[in-house]
Amino acid sequence: MVKSGPARTSSGVSFRPVPPSSLNPVPRDGKRLRVAVWAGVALLGVVALGAAAMYRYHWSSDDAFYAQWGVDRAHLPYDAKADARRDIADAKARAAANGKMLMVTFGANWCPDCLTLHKDLEDPVTSDYARKKFEMVNVDVGEFDKNSDVARELGVVVNGIPLAVFFSSDGRPMCNTSGGELEPARHYTSREILDFLKEVADHRRVVSPDQRQ
Repeated sequence: MVKSGPARTSSGVSFRPVPPSSLNPVPRDGKRLRVAVWAGVALLGVVALGAAAMYRYHWSSDDAFYAQWGVDRAHLPYDAKADARRDIADAKARAAANGKMLMVTFGANWCPDCLTLHKDLEDPVTSDYARKKFEMVNVDVGEFDKNSDVARELGVVVNGIPLAVFFSSDGRPMCNTSGGELEPARHYTSREILDFLKEVADHRRVVSPDQRQ
């Protein structure tokens, strides 16, 4: 065991034991560098874990939101990447060829009433009637910053969603819901949406689903 303090050899020369660490001293700069590297690695790990947690939370919260309004996130109704003008032109051509009316709906996937309207239109009875009478196109409005020019070309201004515009089979405007008739769609049933479509098809007019006689 090595103790600190003076010691003597047989020759009477005193010496002090040399600590092992002083035999191969590590430069302080090297120590600082290693500490900095490991600190950086640890910080990156924390950031990665945090990002992964936020990613999982975002997706799980989206799942809960879409489930609340009866929509599958894998089949959302409004495609942010769609070419609205081309989709409408194609639908007009199909409507003319098949003798159907055209229904263009402006909305967004963050909008509960838009999602509810889509869900109600997918109800088997309502969907069967709608597909017999109408060609249907959904147009994404983003945060009210997309496709406003397309809406103007169809003769409407999007101040509230969902907003539906209807055309006859020969492409003439019939009616629209710029009066806000579909904006509280979350409060309507699929049967009320079916009756709403029948009013459009039979009488070429829009009547709010909760006011239809």
